[in-house]
Amino acid sequence: MMKKLIIILIGLGLIAGLSYMAMNFKKSSKITDTSLIAFAVEDTASVDKIEIYDSYTDQEYVVERDENGVWKGPNGECVQQNIIQMMLETMYKITLKGYVPKSAMKNMKKVLMANHKTVRIFQDGDWAKTWYVGHSTQDHMGTHMLLETPDLKSDNPVIMGMKGFYGILEPRFFSDPRRFQCLDLFSYKRSELNTVELIDRVNPQSSFKVNAKNPDNIQVTSNGRPVHNINKDNLIFYLNGFENINFNQPNYTLSVKEIDSIKTSKPDYELLIDAKKSSYKLDLYRRFDPSYEGQDTLAYDEDFLWAVKADGELVRMQYYTVGPLIRGKMIFANE
Repeated sequence: MMKKLIIILIGLGLIAGLSYMAMNFKKSSKITDTSLIAFAVEDTASVDKIEIYDSYTDQEYVVERDENGVWKGPNGECVQQNIIQMMLETMYKITLKGYVPKSAMKNMKKVLMANHKTVRIFQDGDWAKTWYVGHSTQDHMGTHMLLETPDLKSDNPVIMGMKGFYGILEPRFFSDPRRFQCLDLFSYKRSELNTVELIDRVNPQSSFKVNAKNPDNIQVTSNGRPVHNINKDNLIFYLNGFENINFNQPNYTLSVKEIDSIKTSKPDYELLIDAKKSSYKLDLYRRFDPSYEGQDTLAYDEDFLWAVKADGELVRMQYYTVGPLIRGKMIFANE
């Protein structure tokens, strides 16, 4: 009888121990599951550094917030603040869309690890989270992602989306420095300008030089000869147009050889600006129309030109932006 009682007590003890272990395992699994989908960053104001690595291009880019709250590139260069705000918005609004089916998990993990973007997020100087951003779902309404934190790393991807956004998250993160680059060229108020000169090699008779050192007596010449038929109101309007001039985008299409070929040729237009505190020279080249299929004549793009900045970088500019500056004589001279 005593032997049976001991066996029963041992059995009850084993059952109680197994039950306790099962409860703890279930509890810890729940914590892990929650952590696996806790991609969101609730306090984006504390994010002060973002590292982005693209495994496909083997390229990395790092942005950091300075003491004034301004985001800068790895060498302190200007970056577009709206791009970083887009990334921070994604961090704040990211949400779970669903789980990867078990039958597809092995293949999804293989694809994600082969081609992904690693986004390391730092808060108040410390690494907080890493996102592994993979490919989209078939309906392009979700993105396969993995999460890593200082405490754990997920083994299985999940499908993430963003509140109020319908699409994939992968394009919101990139490591090409050209896409972060600030687009500003120069900005001069009319009162700052001394002279503005345009050398027009397409239509040499349209070349001109405006001497605005004396705002009460602005002089205009063309190929060394005075221009008398000036509309003063239009001339003032023209000189007011030198503020906040930007280019459209960096060069994504031309090879180094093609760039060198352009830069060694004479520009179609040269815009030379001399101001009270600085100067700027912008070389402009007409761009062949990439959509033109004719054989007998050359067609030039009516929307964009190539521009060589003062630092030597070749970029793409819109006629909409620079056109009024190089067509000045048509604006202020009464033909």
